[in-house]
Amino acid sequence: MSRCHQQKLWGIVLAGGEGMRARPFLQRLCGGRGIKQFCAVVGRRSMLEHTLARVERLIPRERILVVVSRHHLAEAAPQLAHRPAANVIVQPANRDTAPGILLPLAHISHRDPAATVAVFPSDHFVVDEATFMNAVAGVVAEVRRFPQRLVLLGATPEEEEGDYGWIEPAPQEVGRASRAVVRFVEKPAPAQVRDLMTRGALWNTFVFASRAVTLWEMIERTAPDLKHTFERLRLVLRMGSEYAPIFLKRAYDTMRAVNFSSEVCEPLVSWLRVLPAPEVGWSDWGSEERILRSLRKVGKLDECLDRLTYDIEVACMAER
Repeated sequence: MSRCHQQKLWGIVLAGGEGMRARPFLQRLCGGRGIKQFCAVVGRRSMLEHTLARVERLIPRERILVVVSRHHLAEAAPQLAHRPAANVIVQPANRDTAPGILLPLAHISHRDPAATVAVFPSDHFVVDEATFMNAVAGVVAEVRRFPQRLVLLGATPEEEEGDYGWIEPAPQEVGRASRAVVRFVEKPAPAQVRDLMTRGALWNTFVFASRAVTLWEMIERTAPDLKHTFERLRLVLRMGSEYAPIFLKRAYDTMRAVNFSSEVCEPLVSWLRVLPAPEVGWSDWGSEERILRSLRKVGKLDECLDRLTYDIEVACMAER
């Protein structure tokens, strides 16, 4: 696979989320605190480690930044010990996905103001990783064709799932791989889901690419307070990275939470394009039900249930 102008393409891996709905199940299955992105559900690698290996098919390691929360460092540090230290970005607290993107973006823009950035959640499951990353390479190629746009990767929905973001694409343009976006709806009501599915809408995988300057412009239009804060961080980084933790601690104490999908993408639908992905077995493991559904499809469900049964038996023996 071509590395798509690797001298300008950077990756952001989002690993600062809490994953509260799936946590009780993952505590039973994997032990520890059950923080989804740090759990090894399939094989010995965590979801974060699987994601990083996937992203490295397209982007060199030295241009992949990982953002984690300070209170997750006990789980994150061992899994990131062999990454470049400057590429592990620690956020003082989780302020939702917009700050989660902007914090590493500030570091990237400090190093490479002309960067193109691809963003990846760290807690999604993909069966056919090679095909998936080829699709991401297609997203990056579309950013070169449409440099003023943010290009999302969309997945064909398998059911009426209201907890996903949905993207209604415009009709296919002749000679274009991606499509303009008519509507972007984050977690729609059941009636909306049925309508969106009828209209051929796609699930938002939250994998996307854009020029860094486009992302900053989108934030300026929708959350100028965040733009101001992270622009100041870029100035602090010019003074020296040792000043950044002090600045961030103060900034995050008063920073509001901003969701990138609902508060940035949804109001700026004309800035978006979407590239439909082929069937790759993609799922956002946001709940126990989704995890079990995916494991059933790949023939790993019995192995998972055996682990749960073993843990229950061990617990019962300990109580005797």
